[in-house]
Formats: sequence, C-alpha cells, structure tokens
Amino acid sequence: MDKEVDLFADDPGRFERFRLEFMSQRVIDDVMDAMFERYGEALKPRDGKEKELYRLVVGFCFAKAHKTFHATQRLCALGFGEDAAILLRSNINLLINMHFILRNDDPVERCKEFIDYSVHERRRYIDSAYQAKQPEWMEKVGTENPDEMKARVYKWKGNKIRTRAKSMGDERFLLHYTQGYKFYSSIEHADVMALVGYIDENETGFTANSAARDDYIGLVLTHNVLVMGDILIGAINYFGLPCPDLVEKLTATYQALNRHAQDQQCTL
Repeated sequence: MDKEVDLFADDPGRFERFRLEFMSQRVIDDVMDAMFERYGEALKPRDGKEKELYRLVVGFCFAKAHKTFHATQRLCALGFGEDAAILLRSNINLLINMHFILRNDDPVERCKEFIDYSVHERRRYIDSAYQAKQPEWMEKVGTENPDEMKARVYKWKGNKIRTRAKSMGDERFLLHYTQGYKFYSSIEHADVMALVGYIDENETGFTANSAARDDYIGLVLTHNVLVMGDILIGAINYFGLPCPDLVEKLTATYQALNRHAQDQQCTL
C-alpha cells in the first residue's frame, strides 16, 4: 500500500473521544520492540523437549495474539466495538490457555495435552465436514502412541476454560473470564441481550441500526491492552527476561486506563 488507510476518515472525532484508550495501544508495540532489541538472543528457538513449547509460546504471543490485538484496534477505530469484542474474546481464550500451560509444574507435558487436543478437534471437524477425508499429514499424527494421545486429549478436555482460569489462583485471570470472556460470548452468540442494542422502538416507530457507533469501544480498547499485556508478561516470564521496567510500563498503563474507566463509569 502506498498510503496508509485512515481508519478515522468516517468519524475523525472518534480518536479524540477515546484518545487515551487509542494512545495506550502503542505501549504494547513499544514493549515488544524493546523485548526484541534487548533480548534477541534469549528469544531464539529452543530445541529438545521444549521445542514445541517454544513454538507454542511464540505462536501465541508474537503471532496470533499480536495480530488479533491490532485487528481489535482497527475495528474500534471504525466504530465496530461489538465486533472487536468478539476478537478480544479469542485473545482472552489464548491468554488463559497460555498461562495454564506455562504455570503448570510440567509445562512441556501440558503443552502436549493442548497440541493433541487441538489435533483431535481438527480431526473431528474434518470427519464431520469432509466425510472423514483426512489430509495425509494428519493421518500420521499420534499414530505412534495413540493411547497416550487419547489420554492427553481427555486430560485437556477435563479442564474447561473457567476451570483453567480459576486454577491459576490469580483473581486477575478469573476476571478476564467472568467479566470479559463471558460478556463477549453473549455478543458473539448474538443472544437477545446483544441484539436489543441494535433496535430502537418508540412512539415514532421501529428502527434497526447497523451503523458504526461508539458502543463498547472504551471498554474493549482498555481490555485489549490488559489482555495483550498479560500475554507479554507470560512470554517475559517464560524466557526469563530481566525487564522489570517493561513490566512496570505495562502496569502503569493498566492503572491509568482503569482510573480513566472508573471516571467514565466503564470499569473492567
């Protein structure tokens, strides 16, 4: 692209209405840039038993989560806060899974559980959607020790997302689930409570409104920083990076956003 798209072109005032929330998103990229600049050596691939765990952490944090973090911002800039909340829900799921794996006494084994569960679920999908015509590479996965794979699948399935969030003994993660994930699930599932926000009925008539608007933007942008920040802290801890200043930068950003949210009566 020769020219960067102006996401605020349709409503230039949106940035000013949510200036702090939009500006705070930049802290995440600043922290990530500092991590790579200072600790590039420590972030290099790991071999041996941690090979797959390393790939999972990098894939979680620096690829999927970071992309979704930016996609959430863009939807908010366009005035689609409800749709952004659905993406944010995906990153909350990722955050809980990542910390559930890394905080385990044996994160390598828990990583295997998650991988085997993921393969199992993809197989189920292909069996249902494509008459069990599995790709050749997937037919080979887990064939060496099918009983071990099956045991790991059921072990992961036995821990529902709320259980995973609660098991970490950290109220912060349970709040991500109870106050974020569950609310955004209502929007994703398009239940009645989510749909009524699009309908206006009064003495003058009935209106269904699908236009861009400010609803949920402040909440989602605030939570977007909090979730991505906690994902980064998980990576910082996994790689053993000595960067208390970066963690403090994230914490100070959380606190400023939360104070602002309380002032706006929009607490997380």
